[in-house]
Amino acid sequence: MPSLTRCPKCGASFGPSRVRGEGLWNQGWRTGLSSNQQFVPRGELEGDVLTPSGHIVELQDGHLSRVDIELRERVYGTMVWLFDACDAHRRGRLRLALIPGREHVNFAWSRPRETLDACRRPVHLDLGESQQADGLHLVLRINRCHPKQPGRLSGSGVLYTAEAFHNWMAHDLPLTPFISKAPDHAFA
Repeated sequence: MPSLTRCPKCGASFGPSRVRGEGLWNQGWRTGLSSNQQFVPRGELEGDVLTPSGHIVELQDGHLSRVDIELRERVYGTMVWLFDACDAHRRGRLRLALIPGREHVNFAWSRPRETLDACRRPVHLDLGESQQADGLHLVLRINRCHPKQPGRLSGSGVLYTAEAFHNWMAHDLPLTPFISKAPDHAFA
């Protein structure tokens, strides 16, 4: 039997993923969540994460069709998306324009996920460790997208540290925006 690990903050135990083929990215976001917060039955589906306030967080690191996005949003109701965009940010395809002292950022993403525009619920992007923020692991909540251009998505949003986002998922702690101290001309 695999060993379980305990969360130092809340004592919750977690073990290997129940989903065959689920990657390390999904497993990493589940770290420290109690078993009753994971794989939560909702209709014919299972929500990835259930927050203490009742939101489903859908962790998505692979392709998802428009039909699947619409189905999940209809079945889950109160939910948010967390998409893996670490590789796009690391390779410079997803760039941020940080404004010192402000929580709002602008972003530009070349070759974005094709079905992202099908999402009607809040969308968050896991950016991974950002060189723009001294290596902090960041999550971008998309607030607004500009008219679609072929092969490009741009808009504005709010940044959070991954730690703040995880604490919201696990413990319902308020999400505090990350405020940039970088020069306003910096791009990653």
